[in-house]
Amino acid sequence: MKLGTNQITTTQMIALLSSALIAVGIFTLPRNLALKVGTPDLWISTLIGGIFSYVTCLIIVSLCLRFQQLTFFQFNKLIVGKWLGTILSVAFIGYALMIGSFEIRSMGELTQFYLLEDTPIAVIMISMYWVAIYLLPSGINPIARIIELLTPPTICIFIIVILLGLKVFELDNLRPVLGLGITPVLKGLTPTFLTFSGTEFLLVFIAMMQKPKEAKKVALIGLAIPVSIYLLAIVIITGGLSIERMKHQKWPTFALIQEYEYTGVLFERFESLFLVVWLIQMFLTYVVCHYVAAKGVATLTRLSYKKASYMLLAVVYFICLIPSDLNQLEEMGTIIGWTSFAFSFLVPALLLLIAWMRRLKLDDEQKGST
Repeated sequence: MKLGTNQITTTQMIALLSSALIAVGIFTLPRNLALKVGTPDLWISTLIGGIFSYVTCLIIVSLCLRFQQLTFFQFNKLIVGKWLGTILSVAFIGYALMIGSFEIRSMGELTQFYLLEDTPIAVIMISMYWVAIYLLPSGINPIARIIELLTPPTICIFIIVILLGLKVFELDNLRPVLGLGITPVLKGLTPTFLTFSGTEFLLVFIAMMQKPKEAKKVALIGLAIPVSIYLLAIVIITGGLSIERMKHQKWPTFALIQEYEYTGVLFERFESLFLVVWLIQMFLTYVVCHYVAAKGVATLTRLSYKKASYMLLAVVYFICLIPSDLNQLEEMGTIIGWTSFAFSFLVPALLLLIAWMRRLKLDDEQKGST
């Protein structure tokens, strides 16, 4: 891939999709699932949520392949008209900004709680923006490259740290399976909407793929990686802590890491290492969200992408400050989860249905005139 192009390879696309899905959910999902499900069947809810996300990915891919080289902000007007398309685009931009703000605020809360207790959270968040300012204006090319570079080591470190939790793992904490039936499992699907939010960004990124025909392969591998990671984390955290302890821990993932200790190795305590690595991953998710929002603003207005990126930094900062405490931040996460359900399933499914009924499909001749 040449530097400066707006196209990304299939490998970069897989890393980008995985990175968009792996973020703060690794800290929030275990507790939210424990509260919703209340039985050891958390892993079944996670698995069903992952399968549902794959179905939504296939719908999104089918829709995008009918309008190749066009992003969601461009092809929605062809399907539902200018005004309704603009409303959908503005809503999608707002949604991307909400996820980005949620990641930055969560990143600030975690950093303040575990690493920089006396540092104002605003200072922590602004320091993240400074790094983002350096990365974002150059467009998708450097973003895809840095995600491709950083995602593999962060995932490897995460798997190692979680597997070390097998030291305190007890299989009895995962029993009985479906002891209270399927109803508690279905209640646990709601938190997975937030955790797997990010698949809808395929609506924008498929248009930038060098080989869009491989989008289904991207959806399968790019989703299988985060689903496997979340499943591994849920199983070991449940086995290590038990359901009741997970309900009362603010961050069960950290509670598990603090449960074990290995002497005679490079690190005896792993929570600081894990947090530093995972902050990088959360930052990458924020960058993806910010890029999507800036791309949308640039498409809808006469602003350049670079100016839109700078302008949205201020918007993200103010949205970050809206939740006054962790409870309100959790409520914000719930809103994002349901909005994600709309943009990953309802909106693409309706657009695909309308496009199919109206037999709308962009051929090569039309692409040149669009």
